[in-house]
Amino acid sequence: MTAKTDHSKERPCHDFLAALPVSDGTVAIRALSAEDADAYAAGTEDVLVKRFAHLPLDEYTPEIVHTLLKGAIADGLQDGTLAVLAISDFHSDSFLGSMVFFDITSDDAEIGYWVAPAHRGRSIACRALMLACELARSVGLKRLRARTVTDNPISERVLCKAGFERSGDVRPEVVPSGRTEMSVNYLLELKE
Repeated sequence: MTAKTDHSKERPCHDFLAALPVSDGTVAIRALSAEDADAYAAGTEDVLVKRFAHLPLDEYTPEIVHTLLKGAIADGLQDGTLAVLAISDFHSDSFLGSMVFFDITSDDAEIGYWVAPAHRGRSIACRALMLACELARSVGLKRLRARTVTDNPISERVLCKAGFERSGDVRPEVVPSGRTEMSVNYLLELKE
């Protein structure tokens, strides 16, 4: 008798770097670079990013971002287990926010994003999320998971506009920051 294998937990082999950049002619998703460190760190100081992005660290300085770029971010991109990426302006290449794929399996990943305050209100999050779906398909993912908290209706609207559907009931969950939040989960089956 042979044991069943849970293929959903196999080590991922998704090459995000080979599939980057992706763009819609207005917004792009590309690898996060050392030139983004100041803007990334500044964006994480925003009260809404602090509240809703659920970042693992309480503080991000440019030095911390540089260290992450050389360590955890580079390692995750290399082995396909984490993709911390930049949302950028297609024409100027300026940093607009961040897109992250994490908890990656052979078939799916959870996705998170944030847009810097100066760039909100221009549909950047929705455009970036649609590009992230394209990127996910190109690296072989079959579905994307996302979650937000009950008091973030803007994120819920962005997820729905990008094609995500609510999945399950609101429930307390530990988010990437380590806090427990009342979470709303979403799922998107990626069509080929």
